[in-house]
Amino acid sequence: MHRLFIQDSESPRTISKLLVLILGVFIGLIVVDRALGWILPRLTIEPPFILRLQNVQGIERLWSMNGANTKPIVFTGSSEMHMGISPHVFNDQIKTTTGETVNSVNVSIWGSVAAIQHDLIPNLIVPSHPQVVIYGVEMRALLPAAQNGIEANDFWNKPLGYAVSSQSSIERSVLLWLMQNSNLFRYRDNLREWLTTKREINQIGYSPTAVDDLGYFYESGFLDRDPDVITKEFVPFTASEQTRQLMTDIGATCKQSGVQCILLNLPLHEMAYQYIKAEDVAVYQSVLKQAGLPIWNFDTERCRTALGDASFYNLNHLNAAGAEIFSKWVANVYAQVFFKRPVQGNATCAELNS
Repeated sequence: MHRLFIQDSESPRTISKLLVLILGVFIGLIVVDRALGWILPRLTIEPPFILRLQNVQGIERLWSMNGANTKPIVFTGSSEMHMGISPHVFNDQIKTTTGETVNSVNVSIWGSVAAIQHDLIPNLIVPSHPQVVIYGVEMRALLPAAQNGIEANDFWNKPLGYAVSSQSSIERSVLLWLMQNSNLFRYRDNLREWLTTKREINQIGYSPTAVDDLGYFYESGFLDRDPDVITKEFVPFTASEQTRQLMTDIGATCKQSGVQCILLNLPLHEMAYQYIKAEDVAVYQSVLKQAGLPIWNFDTERCRTALGDASFYNLNHLNAAGAEIFSKWVANVYAQVFFKRPVQGNATCAELNS
């Protein structure tokens, strides 16, 4: 009886020590986490690898806007949109044209396809309370084979992609919260690569300084006019039930959430149409229309001619000169649709379908 009494009296002490230990570990993690938040930006130019490489800046600006109760115009799409739309130029052009102040951000994902946007729009962009979502799209993004390609799988294997594709709303919310609030979680892939000597700090294969604070990727030069990108990634264009359903779902998400979404058909170099046939365009446009959303078509002959060769990095990406022109065009059309201002100049090359 005496021995049992001693054991029972020591039990609360053991629990107390355990609680103190847990509390100490918790406080220690918070201290380390906050310290990393101060040290890492001073130690490295690398963004946290919540994505493969590009445009963490745009994602983080979207989060900061949401935290400040700012409802931005959100541009999203693939690298074509990332290199094609400068929110700074867009915002300034709206101000010049209408006198109104708008906030916009580019959260495009390199290699993005409809299957990625199917997760990104409802699970990241719409919950951030955007004013308008403008989804820039091209043939490559709607090809059936691209929906499970290398870029798509790479996205889903990174923290952000894994989170937005989670079927559990609880898991998704926890992971997204950690990406916004925990430096240990945000930089875990960076730390793993450094500590395992997989690579040295800042040897990441691209310059993050090429991406500005609103998520635009600046590329001033020219790459080539190689048709392989078109013949291998754009045509022959085919549709599938999966891609049609993906676009239907994206449209339904926008309508059910009450968020205005617009499809922006991105311009290609005029040389691309030596390989893209009329039947490819017809099938592609039929898939676009499946979403039931307004389409601003800038891939018209007039737009391609007005942009000219000097505006393109290669046959499907704009360079910085082209992005400045195109961003102003999109702003002018936005001013027409949302502020009832008439479009003037080359922006009239776009075809608008409601």
